Amino acid sequence: MAARSALIGKAGEMMVAAELMRRGVEVAQPHSDVGVDLLAYRLEPASTVPSRIVPVQVKSASNVAFNFHKSWLRKSTNLVLVWRLEATPKFYVFDSLARIEEALGATFSASKFWAENGVYAVTNPGAAVLERMTPYRNRWDRIIGQL
Repeated sequence: MAARSALIGKAGEMMVAAELMRRGVEVAQPHSDVGVDLLAYRLEPASTVPSRIVPVQVKSASNVAFNFHKSWLRKSTNLVLVWRLEATPKFYVFDSLARIEEALGATFSASKFWAENGVYAVTNPGAAVLERMTPYRNRWDRIIGQL
């Protein structure tokens, strides 16, 4: 099971890298897994040094898994969730804790559990939860705008 989970995670990272590269963004993958999965950057013409590097954390699932951990944002404020990875992937892009809390909704983002534990997970989200995710789908501009 761990090998499958690791493959799902790596596949999600590669899919996010491909989506960014399709949009003209260079992507590097750190060799160690210390909390930042990808580094997005652009090179100016005739330059070999990026002027800005944007870290990106990727979380992937083979199904719909509404899952957030504040700890994921310690090294990067950019988070991309990849859902339905084995079918037609869907990408949800967040560039701040505030946007994640918007997606959680007012009730849960104000809850004691989120405040104290920093975790929110729903394996079978209802229509209201899925509706709150809509504004974050394919919002690559939130990462690209930082470059």
